[in-house]
Amino acid sequence: MRRLLTVLLLAASPLPFASAAAAESEAAAPSLLDVPRLDFTKRVLANGATVYAIRDTGTATVSVNIWYDVGQRDDPPARGGFAHLFEHLMFKTTRNLPGGVLEAVNAMGGNANASTLFDYTDYYITVPANQLEGMLWLEGERLRNLVIDEKSFHSERNVVKEELRQRVLSQPYGRILYTLLPAFAFDGHPYARPIGGTIADLDQAQLADVQAFHEAYYRPDNAVFVVSGNFDPAQLDGWADRYIGSAPRPDRAIPRDVAKGRPVTARTIDAYAPNVPLPAVAFAWRAPFAADADAAGIDLIEAVLTRGAASRLRRHLVDEKGVASAVTSYNLPARDGHAFALVVTLAKGREIADAEAALGAEIARLRDTPLTAAELDAVKNGLFGDALARRETARGRAYELGGGAALTGDPGLADARLDAIRRMTPADVQRVAKTWLDDGKRVTLRYRDESQRPAGYTGDTSPDVSKMGPAVPPANQPPMVIASEGAREVRPGPAEAVPSVPPTLTERRLANGLRVVVAQSSKVPLASVRLVIDGGDAADPAGQAGRGDIAAALALKGAGGRRAEGIASDIAALGGTIGASSDADATVFSVNAPASNIEPAARILADVAMRPDFPADAFEAVRSQQASAIAVAAKQPMQTAMRALPAAIFGKAPYGAIPTTASLGAVTRDGIAAAQRENWGPKAATLIVTGALTPDEAIALAERSFGAWKGGKAPASIPRGAVSVSPRVVAVDMPGVAQAAIIAALPTAGRRDADWPSLRIANAVLGGGFQGWLTQEIRVKRGLTYGAGSLLDSRRDAAYLMAVTQTKTASANEVVGLILDQIGRFGREPVDGARAGERSVYLANGLSGQTERAAGLADYLATLVSSAAPLDALPAELASSAPPSPERIAAAIAAHLRADQATIVVAGDSKQWVGALRERFPALALIDIDGKPLP
Repeated sequence: MRRLLTVLLLAASPLPFASAAAAESEAAAPSLLDVPRLDFTKRVLANGATVYAIRDTGTATVSVNIWYDVGQRDDPPARGGFAHLFEHLMFKTTRNLPGGVLEAVNAMGGNANASTLFDYTDYYITVPANQLEGMLWLEGERLRNLVIDEKSFHSERNVVKEELRQRVLSQPYGRILYTLLPAFAFDGHPYARPIGGTIADLDQAQLADVQAFHEAYYRPDNAVFVVSGNFDPAQLDGWADRYIGSAPRPDRAIPRDVAKGRPVTARTIDAYAPNVPLPAVAFAWRAPFAADADAAGIDLIEAVLTRGAASRLRRHLVDEKGVASAVTSYNLPARDGHAFALVVTLAKGREIADAEAALGAEIARLRDTPLTAAELDAVKNGLFGDALARRETARGRAYELGGGAALTGDPGLADARLDAIRRMTPADVQRVAKTWLDDGKRVTLRYRDESQRPAGYTGDTSPDVSKMGPAVPPANQPPMVIASEGAREVRPGPAEAVPSVPPTLTERRLANGLRVVVAQSSKVPLASVRLVIDGGDAADPAGQAGRGDIAAALALKGAGGRRAEGIASDIAALGGTIGASSDADATVFSVNAPASNIEPAARILADVAMRPDFPADAFEAVRSQQASAIAVAAKQPMQTAMRALPAAIFGKAPYGAIPTTASLGAVTRDGIAAAQRENWGPKAATLIVTGALTPDEAIALAERSFGAWKGGKAPASIPRGAVSVSPRVVAVDMPGVAQAAIIAALPTAGRRDADWPSLRIANAVLGGGFQGWLTQEIRVKRGLTYGAGSLLDSRRDAAYLMAVTQTKTASANEVVGLILDQIGRFGREPVDGARAGERSVYLANGLSGQTERAAGLADYLATLVSSAAPLDALPAELASSAPPSPERIAAAIAAHLRADQATIVVAGDSKQWVGALRERFPALALIDIDGKPLP
């Protein structure tokens, strides 16, 4: 809930170490990091399909990743968003899968997703390693035998429209990336079309158009397959030939739009949109094409300007000048170079002219003054550290390889980009800035709320792009239909299971009382450290909700003799990241870094927790940034609903408090410092170390970094408060928003309860992935949402299940009914053994994907520690072989998951649905975004 205000600092700037010890302050900057190159094999099948393979016998999963060379630039005329629409249709039924692709994926315990960019559409499915043959059969099935019928077409078209409403129309700043930057940064290029298309274009689409599109682009010679994970190479080759290589290769040419567009000269656009809480200004230039050597320079420039707390824009515009509350960059991969854009959201009360001038000055400084060698090396190490993290998993390596192959035909593009970054000199970066970030080529957007639009102004209307796009010939093959039951080909079954071996946990307690938990979990030379201090949001004094959030953020603004810039830049020079947050039950500090640099990184973390300065001059800035985050959240339906939920289910208990402008205003720096001295100490803390370090190395690291920590006290019993109020129905009025967010929350047992394993299965049945009941009923069958699901939130003193979705305003009441009906479905349709087994594999596969990353495992363990759950939850939740019995699951559902006990929150434009909702729930409470009652 309070993740809204989490502070995550990804550092990137110069400066040598500045530790508490004088000798350490003179330490030399670390050398540049090495990143292992991608190791793969390549085959081109007889039908033109290209298959890359990346073998990793250390994982229990395998991922099949496919890039089709078809993207937004290939949308036919007046059919914007077509490639994206078709991405959705690729998960529907096939000749031999009447239940759809996603049903088959879920039956294998897998998870799947996809995305559409400008030049390609990529799909990935990750399953247990013993399901690889079935996965390759499935990919061949949807390549050859996809069924595109009226039912699937209309359902997914509605889903895509909901996605546009959710990503673009309901987001205060969604139009900047999705509509305005493409429209005004390009002239005559296919990239000028709105990302994702428009609702009007989608409404014009016909079934015949979709069938023609599939036949034109979804063919083996237009595809790149990357198989990554645990497999036998000889088996892979045979299965690839059988299931992929047997797909026919059409003899028709692939339609293409080869337009490159015209150069764009400087222009300034005043743009307006509904529900914009704070103005924004954006600068955009056309970026180098994907294979251009200068693309590495743009990557470096982006990191210099926006990568974390030490970045120039964060430091100068947010922290020093206070003109901005947030900075964002867009540097999207594209064959012809998309827009490189910088977006600055203003601080409350500041003027666009101030932000525009400050941003312009920083760009001019890049062009006019070379970086220092120290700053450049620190930024390089930050990017190399990011690359190491991306390559930690089989899926991550596949994405690095496949993205390059899809964009340029070069699977080594990511390696080449890193090599180019390594060679870059300050003069090279300055030349790239002068070449590409010229003021004469810059598009400037000034973005304000619709209420400020001058009468009759239409200067932000997008150019007409309806005639763009290649002509796609009609399909010349008859439509595929679902085969009769007796004629269907059966998907190959699983081989012998590859066991998922959880990391061994080692636990020690230092002499000062600090608990240390170690999990050696990775062969990649990375390490993650989490320091979990008891307290968190529940320890905020009455009337000061948000104090923990401010304390966590302020600790990173100065500690152990370093200022914020020194903390962030030192971590960046190590190739690492540092962060701090306050969750429901604990304050959590985090560091991720290459294993070779984890020692100095851990010393910085120790300074932040043990010796924070809480600088007075940073206090007001931090509080202002937190307040700005609240203002932005108040314009988004789901964030608003999430903010209304705690009070609805916990009442006046500590868990029910959320930060407001008033509560933040009541927080004082002296109060934060006093609470830190009293509560932040080793007896109330747990240090978690994951990644490449051995247990002995990790314990020794803990001793050196935290062994001298004194003070604090043993954790006190905080009256956090269980769910104590009766079920409520709360409607939050948000006039003018395009969607309504809906949450239904039910009190449940937590991780320490015997019912927890059964509730995990029930949650996965209700809202786990595409095969969850909520997705099937609300998205697949009715097209009323882009996404629906459920999650279990287990805190130290309470737990609840939360079903969530977002839908167009007119559907709010219908969707409330559907959610409650699916919760009630457990009574009509008990979970049998087969379903429990399948959902158990699904859960284990997903958790395995998270915990095979050092940072993911550290975060998971931190949630266990924060909620006082036993550490043996890890092997128990990774195991899939012995799910609870149907009887145990039914008993847990009967005890905890009753629809009539749900607290419901609906946030949106209430005038369209509150009357009907009140008829169903007469006790409904209507409030505004600040929680004040409305008539």
